[in-house]
Amino acid sequence: MISMVRIDDRLIHGQVAVKWSKELGISRIVVISDKIATNEIQISALKMAAPAGVKAAILPLDKAIKILNDPRSEALKILVVTNDPKYVAGLVPQLTQKPRLNIANYGRIGGVLSDKRKVTETVYLSETDEQIFQEMFADGYDFTYQPLPSDPEQSLNQLLGGH
Repeated sequence: MISMVRIDDRLIHGQVAVKWSKELGISRIVVISDKIATNEIQISALKMAAPAGVKAAILPLDKAIKILNDPRSEALKILVVTNDPKYVAGLVPQLTQKPRLNIANYGRIGGVLSDKRKVTETVYLSETDEQIFQEMFADGYDFTYQPLPSDPEQSLNQLLGGH
């Protein structure tokens, strides 16, 4: 079962590996990135960053959809992490369940910050990103902005001026 899908530029790092993994009681982390899934060095680094007792898999989107919908995944507690909203937009409509969606620490790596909209201290969105989120909101999905489990949840839709 997917406990949460998180968009975070840093993928598996302290907040995910320590705080969220413990809070959600996860046994697996699935990183979704078509690009990273072909880079053995990045795959090794991400697997080493996973906390003790938690297995990590770095997968392209199409393979992740198959694995996450496999009935054997129901018995697991899975945290899905990606660094691009397009993967979440491609993933969630294909899932048999509607997972909790979370965003934090996104948009500051890559690109020019002045070309992006500052939504929070840790979320910066390009026009393309905003379009993806608006389409997801229209389809009935929302994201919580919550960097750490101890932080209050805020609706990304509301932060962007929606309802």
